[in-house]
Amino acid sequence: MKVFLKIFIISTILIQFSIAYSGDFSVTNGKNLQAPENGRPEVVPLNASEEKSLKEMEIKTFSYSVTQPFAGNQSPDDARIAAIAKGKTEVLEKSGTYLETKSVVENFTLTKDQIIALASGILSVDVLSQKNFATDEGFGIILEMKINVDTGVMNKRIRQIHEDEALMEKYIELKERENELLDKIKKLESMHRDLAKLPEKGKQDKRNKLKKEYDEVIQAIPAGEWNQKAISLWERGKYKDPNKAVEYLNESIRLDSKNPVSFNNRGVAYYNLGNRQLAVEEFNQALMLDNNYADAYNNRGIVLFELRQYQKAIEDFNRVISLKPQRVDYFLNRAAAYKNIWQYQKCLDDLKQALLLDPDYSRKNVSRGSANIDLNEVERLCENARKACKLGLCKSKKYLDERGFCK
Repeated sequence: MKVFLKIFIISTILIQFSIAYSGDFSVTNGKNLQAPENGRPEVVPLNASEEKSLKEMEIKTFSYSVTQPFAGNQSPDDARIAAIAKGKTEVLEKSGTYLETKSVVENFTLTKDQIIALASGILSVDVLSQKNFATDEGFGIILEMKINVDTGVMNKRIRQIHEDEALMEKYIELKERENELLDKIKKLESMHRDLAKLPEKGKQDKRNKLKKEYDEVIQAIPAGEWNQKAISLWERGKYKDPNKAVEYLNESIRLDSKNPVSFNNRGVAYYNLGNRQLAVEEFNQALMLDNNYADAYNNRGIVLFELRQYQKAIEDFNRVISLKPQRVDYFLNRAAAYKNIWQYQKCLDDLKQALLLDPDYSRKNVSRGSANIDLNEVERLCENARKACKLGLCKSKKYLDERGFCK
């Protein structure tokens, strides 16, 4: 989940001699989509491919049958929840190619896995029939389902991430959690089958343990739907209704308290409400559940940055860069923090790394407001150095040239 935080920093950089310049630093952990000054959202015209895609909107229906065994002492309702989740996932896997053909935006390509993650929250399911079955290994149910995919909603989502690429990670996180829960169900079902083959003596405690674990997983599956509801409120880099987002995420956490993504998302919602302390507590909780959660480190670092705890923010940015060293925005965040503690060499090093990772980053984001830290600032700095050199003050230009900033 992304925190989009606009930080204006105007300072003087000292490199051999003073070069006065002002910079628009925006520390975020994704593409920064700032609202226009007039408060009205920017209208982006559809290109030819998008117009064609909109004309081809349709609701595609898949008929599917799922066999779901009872794992232990589970009820038919529990088996039904697991079967529906399994059916949706299997349909998405089988329909990935179809969805790709119906989800095309010019110059914007998504992988099959990304398409599946986007589509996972827009499926609607109608259960046509439910039948019980019995085998030598146990009991279960067979569901006949009709699963609908609205390609119009799909294309709307694609258009959103075309303008806000950070949104893609939110959908992927939720799909990964759903897959994790389904894998746990498979594992528990296998353990139940193995347990059935053992002598009766001493099996009850194991049955009880399996039932408890299974109940927790089944309860957690609907939590993803509440997270999806929260994501539907995401607009131009923040929750448009953070109070409602907190409400949805409270329910998601009630159902699945072991998912760090929900705490991270709720932290963002609290930040959007202006409550930094609660935001930090949520990011802390997310990191307790997953100490390699890059997004939570970055989000916490951003809040610490705003609280002017720059050294602590740098520590979080260091961690996130070690986890995801290819993300341009993480280097830009740390550069802004270094600039505020007068470590200009380290700031410039991070700017240089950002340019090496993506030389076109600033250009690609100009039309969407501002990049995290305006990389055009480097060119402006070079231009000031060139002007100073024409006046005979060339030390700063030499300093920048030696480090590969000014061409």
